[in-house]
Amino acid sequence: MLDHLENVLTNELIVVKKGQDIVEVRPQGISKGLVVENFTSTMVCNEKLADIVMCIGDDRSDEDMFEKVLSIINNPLLPTVLEIFACTVGQKPSKEKYYLDDSFEVVSFPGCLSKQYDIRGQFSRA
Repeated sequence: MLDHLENVLTNELIVVKKGQDIVEVRPQGISKGLVVENFTSTMVCNEKLADIVMCIGDDRSDEDMFEKVLSIINNPLLPTVLEIFACTVGQKPSKEKYYLDDSFEVVSFPGCLSKQYDIRGQFSRA
């Protein structure tokens, strides 16, 4: 499939990448990191912040997203009320230091987060 897509799309402005268990097809210049950056900057510009932004990935193709999340977290110009989390699935080398063990933990993670959310809409740091 990878070879076929690369051959068929060779003259298009498309990137075809092989991941661990995936084949990713996307427009050139677009990445998961860019999407996260645009999403968060749009929220900030429109002054409509989400309660939580959560980025979870399980493949090398997610590393640009994790890198962008780290830069957003460390950006002193962004409001401190922006709660953004990222983690990889599976314990492996990654730019993201947090991880969930498997897809079952991914599914249960939002429920775990909601238990840490207090009535004022703030995370308890305990």
